[in-house]
Amino acid sequence: MTSQNSTTSSLDERIPTSQNASKSDLAALACKPLRVLAVAAPDRIAGRKNSLGLDSTDPASLFNACRIAAQRTFSVDSAWAQSNWAGGRKEIRKHFALLYSLDDLPSFTEMLLHVRPNLLLIGAMTLCMPGAVECARRARDILGNEVIIVLGGRHATETIYLSPSRIRTPEKILHHRASPILLARTGRISGLFDAVVSGEGEYLIAEIGEIIASIQGTCDVTSIIRNLAPETPGDWILSTVDPNNEVVSTGVPIDRNILPPLAPLFGVSAAFDVFKGRMTAHVFSDTGPGCVYDCSFCSERSGVTGRLADLGNAPTRLYRQLAEAAKVIDEDSPGRGASAFVEDSVLLGGSPRSIDLFCDLLEADPIPIQFGAQLTIDQILRRETQVMRLARVGLKYLFIGLETFDPVEIGGMSKDLGSREGSWHLRFRRALDVLGRFGVACGCALLFGLGEAHASRIALLEAVVTERAKRGNPLALSANWAVHHPLRGQVSDPGFDYLKWGTPEGPMLELFHNFGEASTEYCLVGTTPPNLEEVKEINQALEIFWKNGDSDTHCTSRPDKKT
Repeated sequence: MTSQNSTTSSLDERIPTSQNASKSDLAALACKPLRVLAVAAPDRIAGRKNSLGLDSTDPASLFNACRIAAQRTFSVDSAWAQSNWAGGRKEIRKHFALLYSLDDLPSFTEMLLHVRPNLLLIGAMTLCMPGAVECARRARDILGNEVIIVLGGRHATETIYLSPSRIRTPEKILHHRASPILLARTGRISGLFDAVVSGEGEYLIAEIGEIIASIQGTCDVTSIIRNLAPETPGDWILSTVDPNNEVVSTGVPIDRNILPPLAPLFGVSAAFDVFKGRMTAHVFSDTGPGCVYDCSFCSERSGVTGRLADLGNAPTRLYRQLAEAAKVIDEDSPGRGASAFVEDSVLLGGSPRSIDLFCDLLEADPIPIQFGAQLTIDQILRRETQVMRLARVGLKYLFIGLETFDPVEIGGMSKDLGSREGSWHLRFRRALDVLGRFGVACGCALLFGLGEAHASRIALLEAVVTERAKRGNPLALSANWAVHHPLRGQVSDPGFDYLKWGTPEGPMLELFHNFGEASTEYCLVGTTPPNLEEVKEINQALEIFWKNGDSDTHCTSRPDKKT
């Protein structure tokens, strides 16, 4: 098994030629060629994203999961160096796809026919599960058993887990009723996924590729299981239809300080309007997949995703990612200028000390880059000094979860910490004033379907329009309708298996193209499904917001695409 340290070879290393090949190089050349595609599955049955919706064209979470594999393309003793990903970031990028709906399936089919992968990686969150099934079915129809199909992402992680988590043995694997493996075992989706990965896949994905390349002839999942070391770093489960063919990692912690930044491996192709035409990278502090808060309606709640990891070194990691992003943008898009969006659920966990250390680094050695991030309303108010420092070193945009103006109406929110200091609406206005003083633009996420009255939704939208007219902020809105996620069984179980599309074809789907995550089929327990006339009224209010403001928009990873 390859250690963590041996996977961090410099990106300056190059693939060997016949003149300089060593014995290890020749051994790698003798491996079966590895051909890999990675796809973020679609969450809509049909249609295209409307311009009112806020999205990124980059499958950033899928990049994260595949970054060790991508890094190994520069390591001459790795099978990845001889794979179809070899040749630098442009070549790697060609073999990734972000699908929005089944309308994108023809382009995915073309990739399958052109590459004929022997490893297909599919990332999916809850609403993407039907799309993942369709992608796997298309690959299986074309390639049969020539391809190993591996599913991963948040949905797998929320439906396959250990209970209790401290006992790391296959006997303790628990499958939620929506587990893709359980659905396969019961014949609902048999013959599609060879394996499902739950948890941290960075090193696991890389190792699966090495194993496939090392096996002569057609590889099957049994061969992968037989050769896979449980000591492969990360907290992961590799599950298959055969309950006797599952592996639980020993839990060797990933050294987050040697995880490679994304920009040098995958390049930067997005340009968020809020950064005035600059190229925009996705960057992470690598503190984990979730949030410091535990709001019951959120798929990133800490009770499911766990505590933040290695927060002490997070400022240095984030600084490094910004520096690498600026360098890559300067190399690949000279003259465009650099920007980045920090994809932490909350910037550096909202820790004042971590934010101060991050600012110290940028003040001591500035990077020519503007950046955006996410903080809560109360964090902005309680960390005004840190917001001021961030603005001085490049912060130009903050995205905040507004959700509602009355947390009590929806049963409360974990992040609503300042209720004694005024209403949520009042604190929102104060936060806008803070950002306005420091020249920081603001975007807001709205979340409907939490049990609120429709009149409350319209009042919220009207208030946001008014605030923009008065204060110039927020510049952008992202509307969402709350979805019931499996959440490792920590919420009441309505019996969903998530094999139906979240919203069927029809007028509601057309309206939901203006939303981020939204569904008519998988609403929160105890809430009323979205009503067509009410959603029309919400869309009309969104159109008023955009028409009354500037054209500035912000794109961030779709919640359902955090694979």
